[in-house]
Amino acid sequence: MDFQQITQFERKYYSNGIKYIAGVDEVGRGPLAGPFVVSAVILDLEKIFGKYSEENSEAKLYKQINDSKKVTAKKRKILSEFIKNNAISYSIEIFEAEEVDKKGLSKITQEAFFQAVHNLEIRPQFVLTDVFKIVEWDNEKQRNIVNGDEKSISIASASIVAKVYRDEMMIKKHEKYSVYGFDRNKGYGTKYHINALKEYGPCEIHRKSFKPVKDILGLI
Repeated sequence: MDFQQITQFERKYYSNGIKYIAGVDEVGRGPLAGPFVVSAVILDLEKIFGKYSEENSEAKLYKQINDSKKVTAKKRKILSEFIKNNAISYSIEIFEAEEVDKKGLSKITQEAFFQAVHNLEIRPQFVLTDVFKIVEWDNEKQRNIVNGDEKSISIASASIVAKVYRDEMMIKKHEKYSVYGFDRNKGYGTKYHINALKEYGPCEIHRKSFKPVKDILGLI
């Protein structure tokens, strides 16, 4: 992704005097196990576009920020720490599997996106999301972008922070529930994971309302 393209929205709003832009993204909608995680990030646009940006020693790392799915796990960890250390503000919201089962993904997503923005230390002047519209946020102060994590450095940053945080949670869960291979599949429905579900049944962090977990529970 060209740096001009992935900063196109930030550049537009920054040139109009908007400095505090929050990018918001989620990870964990589809897994059969583990939490749903949302992050919001306000990058320091002065560092990216300001008069010192060209001499900024961190410029190379900003230019490596991209959709978390297009960055290696090793690079994601480096970028996540860089983003958190250099952001004006960031937040992470976690909803465990039990809450996802109880409320459903649609309600959980609304709550998580709103809370992620609301809990930033600095109130953003504008919000960018990956497609998703935050109903309780001012419609005039948000833009919902198709494939936003590929087109906005703020959304991409949020996707990296959320992805790294959730992956690390699932690696820790693997220590307790090693038979499911959470360290590799992060709760997604791989063949290994499905076979383990069939053999051992679900554990407490499985989403009981999701197929095939729901179907397997019906057979136990």
